[in-house]
Amino acid sequence: MWKYIIISSVLFFGGSFFLFQSNHEALNRADGELALILNRFDTAVSAKTQANSEKIAAAYSEVRAKWLAEEIERQKEAQLKAEEDAALARAKGDEYKNESDTLKEETETVKRELKDVVIRTAPVVELDPDSSEPSEIIAAAKSLMDENIVLQSQIDQENEQIAALGAESERLNGLIDAARKLGQDRQARISPPELKCQVSYVDPGYAFMTLNAGIDNGGVVIGSRLSVMRGDRKICELSVTNVQSRESVAYVVKGTMLAGERVKVGDTVVSVRNDK
Repeated sequence: MWKYIIISSVLFFGGSFFLFQSNHEALNRADGELALILNRFDTAVSAKTQANSEKIAAAYSEVRAKWLAEEIERQKEAQLKAEEDAALARAKGDEYKNESDTLKEETETVKRELKDVVIRTAPVVELDPDSSEPSEIIAAAKSLMDENIVLQSQIDQENEQIAALGAESERLNGLIDAARKLGQDRQARISPPELKCQVSYVDPGYAFMTLNAGIDNGGVVIGSRLSVMRGDRKICELSVTNVQSRESVAYVVKGTMLAGERVKVGDTVVSVRNDK
């Protein structure tokens, strides 16, 4: 708006200046024409200024009215937002209150349960349930548990020792049974049933032969009967005449040699049980 006012003023003043130049002499005459023109000019400027002022005032009034309308709308929106926030805060407050009430109830329940635990466990650890704190009961219970762990460790060690003694007892009983059986076999002149050895030497005159097992490495019993085996065939039977630590001497029992056979070095020798 001011732009148009300025442009109008410039044009106006330009035109006035042109008229001034053209009619300078006439304007300066003493007949009063200059005074008349100046009077008209002042009147025109005043009227133009008044019109522009009214336009400016109207434009300002319109802008202000629009601004006031927008400001009122913003205030309404702000008030609505504030009311929504207040409603949300109240809802949250109610929710927090409900949560607080629930937490209080749960706390009271835990307290009652803890009190019940104290009443039931305090006598177990030799404490007064009416004057003992849970921390004291826990400490006493932990102490008892530590003692139980130590006792359990001792019990486990004793059980291991008992198991070891049991195993040793079984081993000794086995040795005793084996010794008893060996004694019975020796009295009966029978070598152990598990005996298995080989012929290590045969006398050229066939008067005797040696075996690579004795009292220590086969339990060979003097006077016992042994069988010479070659594969699944029984070649003959032997009678043990002498037993050393790791070697024995025997001869062929008359009438037991398989027809057409002779004892050879490397033949297998096993025990004969019950004279069979």
